[in-house]
Amino acid sequence: MIRHAFYLAIRYLAAAPRRTLVLILGTAVAVFLPAFTSVASGELRATLLSRAESSPVLVGHVGNPFDLTLNALYFRGAVRDPLAYGDRKPLQEKGYGEIVPLYILHSVGGSPLVATELNYYPARGLTPVKGRLPAVLGEVVAGAEVAQEFNLQVGDTLRSDTRNLYNIAGSYPLLLQVTGILGPNNTPDDTAFFCDLRTAWALDGALHGHQAVTADLALNPEAAADEALTATAAIFMFQEIDESNRGSFHMHGDADVQPISSLLVLPDSPKHHDQLLGDLALEETRQAVRPARVIDTILGIVLRIESGLKVYFSAVAFSTAAFFLLVISLSLRLRETERTLMRRIGCSPFTIATMVGVEISLILSAAAGLAALGTWACVLILRAGLS
Repeated sequence: MIRHAFYLAIRYLAAAPRRTLVLILGTAVAVFLPAFTSVASGELRATLLSRAESSPVLVGHVGNPFDLTLNALYFRGAVRDPLAYGDRKPLQEKGYGEIVPLYILHSVGGSPLVATELNYYPARGLTPVKGRLPAVLGEVVAGAEVAQEFNLQVGDTLRSDTRNLYNIAGSYPLLLQVTGILGPNNTPDDTAFFCDLRTAWALDGALHGHQAVTADLALNPEAAADEALTATAAIFMFQEIDESNRGSFHMHGDADVQPISSLLVLPDSPKHHDQLLGDLALEETRQAVRPARVIDTILGIVLRIESGLKVYFSAVAFSTAAFFLLVISLSLRLRETERTLMRRIGCSPFTIATMVGVEISLILSAAAGLAALGTWACVLILRAGLS
C-alpha cells in the first residue's frame, strides 16, 4: 500500500514540475540561509582563533591592540608607534621564551614584505619547498600563494614598492633576489614575502650602499689625509644588492635603535606567560597583547551580527513555511475531485493521506538535500577565501 502511495506521489509531483520546483527552491533557501550562517561563523571563528592561539603574546608600543594584532598576524595596516630593535633584549634576558621580532611596513608588488629573523619560520611551520631561506642582505623568500601569482622561481628578482612618491629625500626601491619558495600552510603567510630585518632597514634608507667617495664627489676635496671626506648629493646610491656591493652597505647608527613593529613572544611555560603579562602591565610605553582575546572581541561583533541575521532568517523561514502550507492547502482543494474519484474506486483514506504525506516528505527531502549541497559548496569557497 505504501509502495502504491509512493508511486502516486511521485507521478503527481512529476505532473506539476513548476509547482514542485518552486516549493523545493523556496524551502531550500529557507533552510540554507540559517544553516550556512551557522557553519560559516564556526569556520570563521576556528580559522581566526587558530592563528591567534599560535601567537600567545604580542609586545608592542602602547596603542591600539587591534592595529598591533592585525599587523603582526594578518599583515594588515601599519603600527603607528614602532618599538626599537633593542627592546627585545630585556625580554630575552628574563628568559620568557622565544622572541621573534617583526617589522611589517614595506611591500613587493602589492604583497606585504615581512621582515623577521630565522626563528619565525619554525614557529609558523614554514619550510621552503624550493631553494633556501634568506641568509644575507637583499634576499627574500616567497609564500606559496604569491609565488604562484607572480610565477616566481628561485633566482628571480623583484623590486620593492615605493612607499611615498613625493618624498624625494626618502629611500629608493631596491631590487631583491628570491632565494626560496615556502610550502603552503593556508595562513596569511602564503600571501607574503619574507626577508631579514637588515633588508627592511635598507628599504627605510637607514642601511644603504653607495659608490666610493672620492675628492671629485666631496664637499671638502682639500681635506687632509686623516680627515674624512664629506660626500655631495651627486653620489650614486646602489639600487640593487649583489655580491659586488653587498659588503659596502652600512648603517649610520646602532641597530638597536632601528624600528620594528612588534615582538612575537612564545613563552616556554604558563608561568613565564603570566609573568610577561604582569611585568608589561606595569610599563607605560610598552604593552603585551593576547591576540586570542583581541580576536574574541572582533568575533563578538560578528556574533552579534549573526544573532540579528538569525532573527531575519527566522522570519524568512516562517514566511516560507506559510507559503508552503498555502500551496499545499490550495493543491488539496483543487484535487478534491481527484480524491473523491480515488475513494470511489476503493482507495482508503489512509492511502490518500499517505500519498499526500509522501509528497510533502519528498519535497522537504529534496529541499534539505539541495540546501546541504549549497552549504557544502559555499563552505568550500569560504575556506578557500579564509586560507
